Amino acid sequence: MVLAARLVLAAVFGVAGIAKLMDREGLPRTIASFGLPARTGKPLGYLLISCEFVTALALIVNPWARIGALGALGLLLTFCLAIVVSIARGRTPDCHCFGGLRATPVGWATLARNGLLAATAGFVATDGRAPWFFTGLGTIAATCWVVLELKRSGKVRPGMVTPGFSLPDATGKVWTLDKLFAAAHQPLLLLFTDHACGACDALLPQVARWQQAHAERLTIAIVNGGTSADSVALSREHGLRNLLVDEDRMLLTTYGLTATPSAMLIDTDRILAAAPAAGAAEIADLVTRALQPRGRSTIARRALLFASATMVPTVISTRAMARGVTQGGCKFRDRVVRPRSAGVDVATAQARDR
Repeated sequence: MVLAARLVLAAVFGVAGIAKLMDREGLPRTIASFGLPARTGKPLGYLLISCEFVTALALIVNPWARIGALGALGLLLTFCLAIVVSIARGRTPDCHCFGGLRATPVGWATLARNGLLAATAGFVATDGRAPWFFTGLGTIAATCWVVLELKRSGKVRPGMVTPGFSLPDATGKVWTLDKLFAAAHQPLLLLFTDHACGACDALLPQVARWQQAHAERLTIAIVNGGTSADSVALSREHGLRNLLVDEDRMLLTTYGLTATPSAMLIDTDRILAAAPAAGAAEIADLVTRALQPRGRSTIARRALLFASATMVPTVISTRAMARGVTQGGCKFRDRVVRPRSAGVDVATAQARDR
């Protein structure tokens, strides 16, 4: 059991360190978003990466396993403290726990997940002593994590009406969901990004090309988690349009999304047309789907179905009447022909008598 716990912790910290190393530009912004001075972002980022690599290595090497577990426990408790302070201040910065792979806003679910890892680290640090205690802590943390993740995810599902919102753009103009549809009556792609997300920065040039190439068929609005100044800088750098500002990332939470970049496709009836996409590849597939020829809208299909249902009795009765008229005409012709035939027979008989 202790060996399995060591390997799990080593894998978690190893992957986290590699991912952060690949996202060296986004990591300083993430550290600064937790309220630390911006100038400390870069050195603290490299220090964090080094600590995670050393911790992962120590957990693998048997003589250093206990030291590695204590290091992991210290890092996890530090992360938990930073999360609690941020939540207490009413802020939910993105936690780049695994670098630029996926940026997830911190919250109680993040705290519960770190609690589960901390219980695992404590189990290894004590060399498996008091297993019931750490098993109980881990079970409570895991249960809270699962419940909180389920609670904040799946709030908006395909086929549901998308909740409205009101957000300013980079120029200060306030936009709502209805205004975006009123500007262009076509499907809407809501793209959620964050100023501290390296994967988002890599995707934005492609988003700008999508906006230019498909402006007549698809409206793409970007909801950026960050300050107005950050959004203005992004808009100027990439030539983006419809860039909305969501400093507190409330819309991301309202829609049940847990990572950036993410996207939602909404049809003209405000119905979520597909499951939310996460990551550049899934978002590109969602854009391709949005550009495919689409059938009638939901309301139009319902109206057509209702009209068809009401016309069926009319069509049936009309055909029945037409059939009855045709049969009557045949009988009428029979009645006309018969007298004419009888008249001819009378005239022939009179000629013979003469």
